[in-house]
Amino acid sequence: MSTTTVTDFEASLAPRNAAALLVEARLGVFFVPAFWALDWVVMPAQVWTLLWIRAVPTAFGIALLLLRHLAPELFERRATVLAFGFSLLVAWSIALMCFLHEGYESPYYAGINLLVLCVGLLFSWRTPMAIAFSLAIYAFYMAPLLLGITSAKSLPVMLSNQFFLFSTAVVTVASHIHRRRLERSEFDAQVAQRHLLAEVQTMATIDWLTNLYNRRHFFRLGEEEIARARRYKHAISVLMIDIDHFKHVNDNHGHTVGDEVLSTVAKRILAGLRQSDIAGRYGGEEFAIVLPETDLESAAEIVAERLRDTIVSRPIDTAEGPLRVSISVGVAGVELGSEKLLDALTRADAGLYAAKHAGRNRVVRGTPPATPAAPS
Repeated sequence: MSTTTVTDFEASLAPRNAAALLVEARLGVFFVPAFWALDWVVMPAQVWTLLWIRAVPTAFGIALLLLRHLAPELFERRATVLAFGFSLLVAWSIALMCFLHEGYESPYYAGINLLVLCVGLLFSWRTPMAIAFSLAIYAFYMAPLLLGITSAKSLPVMLSNQFFLFSTAVVTVASHIHRRRLERSEFDAQVAQRHLLAEVQTMATIDWLTNLYNRRHFFRLGEEEIARARRYKHAISVLMIDIDHFKHVNDNHGHTVGDEVLSTVAKRILAGLRQSDIAGRYGGEEFAIVLPETDLESAAEIVAERLRDTIVSRPIDTAEGPLRVSISVGVAGVELGSEKLLDALTRADAGLYAAKHAGRNRVVRGTPPATPAAPS
């Protein structure tokens, strides 16, 4: 997986982790203070101290809900870090309750197990983060014993609790690993599908040899551009281009060289056009171009002449050596009243036909649009 793809994969997980954090925050804000009712039964003497302990993660959860409402983009971008901190805070608060109750024999430890399992179910963390989370909880839980602050009253109960806590941490880390593998496989499949769809779309719209639009897609884009020009009353023109004596190239040098000539001519045409211009392979060695925001004069004297000079001024390198080719160009301005693209191209084709008969390697304007007959 490339670095870019890894970054994209991590970015794709952000919305999921943000949604999981929202669920965890809502559950935490409800359950953490709700279990205060249990404190009245288990530790009535410490009930107000426990309320303050529960208030801290509850306040954190409320802050997360407010952040989600006020700054959703920041909430999503920092969801993983916020979830790590919130989950750790809740776990540590439960550990404090254990020490205030019966230490390592307290049934409150079950709350830590529940939290660790919920983290494994809700979030998709990297393996190092999942391990660090479990170690941070376990280190905080074991610190009083290791520092000699407290001692184990019942070794069997303590070992049992430790075993279940450790097992829960292992299951949680395994859950993170498994989930990320599934999500990565899903992400890779989505990327492959997008690439396949893009390739299919390219095959459906682009001519493979010339990298110009194929005829069908060229007509669709051209009609849209004419409709836009008609709506805003802007000038628009079309060109019909044909490679001179192309049949001789195929007959004398073979179709492979002919393909090289077609490809190079198309590249030079594209290089001489604006990004807004639409160029397509009309058929064989013919090309068609739609020039938005371009009147007939500019299309003929500037664009068409520039393209003609670009092609004829430099020979084309082929497998058979350099070949010098030229093009003939027919030009027509689109009549915005009701003329379609095919009508304008037909008139430009008449100019192309005239250029061929006039000796080739020249630009000729096509026939003017038909004038509707005056009413009798």
